[in-house]
Order: sequence, then C-alpha cells, then structure tokens
Amino acid sequence: MRTTMIRTIATIPYELARLPLRVADRGLSDRLPETSGPRVVLDRALGTADRLAGTLLGNDTIARRGADRLDRSDRVVSAARLEREAAARRDEARDVSSTGRRRASDQRTSAQEKAVAGLAEADAAEALGKREASTTAERTAATRKAVADQRAEDRASDAKKRKARADSAARARKKAARTKAASEVDDARSSEQAATEARADADRLDDLAASKKEDRRKD
Repeated sequence: MRTTMIRTIATIPYELARLPLRVADRGLSDRLPETSGPRVVLDRALGTADRLAGTLLGNDTIARRGADRLDRSDRVVSAARLEREAAARRDEARDVSSTGRRRASDQRTSAQEKAVAGLAEADAAEALGKREASTTAERTAATRKAVADQRAEDRASDAKKRKARADSAARARKKAARTKAASEVDDARSSEQAATEARADADRLDDLAASKKEDRRKD
C-alpha cells in the first residue's frame, strides 16, 4: 500500500509536465482528423513519453497507456494507408476497364471494315472475270469463267477467314481486359476490406482503452 502511494506521488510531476501536451492533443482532435500529420506526431510523442515514464517510474498504468496509444496510432495510420491504396486500385481498375472497352471497340470496327473491303474486292474480281469470259470464245470463256469463279470463291473464303480471325482476336482482347479489370476491382475490394478491419481493430482498441480508463476512474 505504501509502495503504491509512493509511486502514485512520484507520477504527479510527470502528469503535470504532460498536461500541456494533453491540452494540445484535445485542441487538435477538435480541428484535425486523427490521420493528419500533427495529430499522428503528437499521438506518438504522448505514447512514447507515457511508455518511457511508466517504465522508469514503475507505473504499469502509465506504461500501458503509452503502449495503447502507440498501438492505436499505428492502426489508424495503417487503416488510412489501406484506404488510400484501395481508392487508387479502384481508380486504376476503372481506367483499365474503360481503356479495354475502347480498344476492343476500335479493333472490332477495324476488323469489320477490313472484312467488308475484302468481300467487295472479291465481288469486283468475280464480276470482272465474268465480263472477260463473256467476250471470248465459247471454249475459252468457259475456262476463264471457271478460273474467275474459283478465284472469287477463294478470295471470299480468305476474306471471311480474316474477318473471323479478327473478330476472335477482338473478343479475346476484350475478355482479357474485362478479366484484368475484374481482378483489379477484387484487389481494391480486398484492400478496402483490410482497411475496414484495421479501423474496426483500432476502434475496439480505443474502446478497450476507454473502458480501462473508466475502470481506473471508478477505482
């Protein structure tokens, strides 16, 4: 009992010296968010001072108060960092998705234009072959017509194949862009969830510290 009283008396000068910092902390808490630079610096200064003073004075309550403040400050800073990372990932995912859609649309349009041009070229070749065949002798006309028809058929087939390959490539790129965007969104959600959990831990720690402080006040 006597030892406890001596330790309590020994802490009075420290608590008095600490009072201006505590007043400043209360003033900042009304004006600045807890993740702001000045509040973080002051929180860590108070926490470090309490932990050191509690250790030197042999006062577990003060030491624990300092440790709790430092731990809560770390959690708050970590939660803010995770929130910023989650927001950045969400923005990046939106940009990737939008860029992928535009690129896929441009490629699809280009492929369609090339396919149409190929079909038009094939039609023109077929018509030319038919006109040439009709002006020659019957035997030569039949041969040339057959050759022209085959050539037109081959070109049309090639054009269709090119169109099919271009469409397939465009669909594959669009699918890849969507997959990447979905992965980025999932990562952003995971970071956001981690930030939420970190904030929840910080709030629980704050509540625990407040509860302990209330218990000490009642004692």
